[in-house]
Amino acid sequence: MAGLLDSVGGLLTPDNIGAIGKALGMDSSQVQQGMKVAEATVLGSVSKTAQTPAGMESLTKLMPQDTGGSPTDMIGGLLGSLSGGGTSADMMNNVMGGGVNAISGTLSQSLGFDIKPLLTMAVPMVMGVIAKTAKSQNLNSAGVSKLLKDESQAYLADPANKQVSDMVQSSLKAGDDALALKQKFSDADWMKMRMAPMAAVYLVGTASPSNESGQREELAAAAGAVGSAIKSASPTSLIGTAFGGGLTKNELEILAKDAPPRERLLGVIKEGVATVQTTSPADTPSYKAMILDAAQKAAEATKEGGFLGIGGTRVTKEEQQALDDIRAAVG
Repeated sequence: MAGLLDSVGGLLTPDNIGAIGKALGMDSSQVQQGMKVAEATVLGSVSKTAQTPAGMESLTKLMPQDTGGSPTDMIGGLLGSLSGGGTSADMMNNVMGGGVNAISGTLSQSLGFDIKPLLTMAVPMVMGVIAKTAKSQNLNSAGVSKLLKDESQAYLADPANKQVSDMVQSSLKAGDDALALKQKFSDADWMKMRMAPMAAVYLVGTASPSNESGQREELAAAAGAVGSAIKSASPTSLIGTAFGGGLTKNELEILAKDAPPRERLLGVIKEGVATVQTTSPADTPSYKAMILDAAQKAAEATKEGGFLGIGGTRVTKEEQQALDDIRAAVG
């Protein structure tokens, strides 16, 4: 009888691998290697979660009810969800928990390319196969828990899988370490820490408002600065744990909806820095640097004034004042 990972692998036909590679800008060998690692990591993660009644209950709620459909339709749906920032990413976060950024970051470092999009796809694929197997074998929660434990242990113990197994176990350990770091923060303090960089970017953006295209460029530039900080940080650091998924447009829209005044935005930045200084002081220098770099890159993203791209000012007087205020707030 085919194992769970064999069944998941069976969904990845050459055509589907090609479609994934084309959509994500990856070659077929990267897709094959990355999906193999991602699938084993997801299995290891859910197996661990399923060993407690509460964990098994949470997984059961996340399993898809509809286990039919063709592999091509499934892959197409997952790719569509990825491009739209939809439910696949939400499912990955729910299934793999608060350490998911550290897990994906550790795997990406080992592989030499970003595995997160593939991990995002692997989660619903693995969960779908688990649900289908449970249904076909009429397994209750205890039966599913045992199945996951047996299959994960067998895979990790097989010498043929040693290279992948080492990566899986290292990434799951990183996820545990990152989750332990996150749990030092209250939910409110975690949100304060997350929102401070967005407040800095928003303050710069509203200091000298750009058109919609300019706003997208500013957010992209800020996201690039955060991405650079992530690459130079350990996946289990605060930067890797909290911002491994990057800045989100949703958080910027939350700020835009409230339209907070300048002093409130500076207060959000101060609160974020103070929270990190208190809860994870070793991460304070890199956190401050990330905020300042994101704000600077947002300010430099577009030119204000000029005509048809000629002339104009890269950083306006108003933006420079905002940068000075942010620097003072960061301390």
